[in-house]
Amino acid sequence: MRIAFTPKSFAEYLQNIPEETKPKLLELMAIIKEVASQAQEAISYGIPTYKYLGTLVAVGVAQKHVSFYTMSSETLRHFETQLQGMDYSSGTIRFKFDAVLPKNLIQEIVKIRMEDNEFLDSQRKGRKK
Repeated sequence: MRIAFTPKSFAEYLQNIPEETKPKLLELMAIIKEVASQAQEAISYGIPTYKYLGTLVAVGVAQKHVSFYTMSSETLRHFETQLQGMDYSSGTIRFKFDAVLPKNLIQEIVKIRMEDNEFLDSQRKGRKK
């Protein structure tokens, strides 16, 4: 589901998506924020994106599902067993609007992405010395 313009904030994104898509997207966003409360909210490539020492994860809506963009195909490979039966591709998990969100899995993915970003940040800082 494409929005005809690029929103400037999470609130503006939410104002411009169909009402029936909002509950599942808001639920997904709340699950992410429980783990990544210090993450900053931004719009990147027209979708709500969480930043923590770089891009962490992003979310969005489509006609039949919400998308959880992990920004890492490597991270999803780590969870292949848990992802069996779900609709996913290299860096995205799609959840139908009537699906129960796998809260623990989503939070584990966010935690690993935070650890990835912390490691990359420490590597960048180590090179600057």
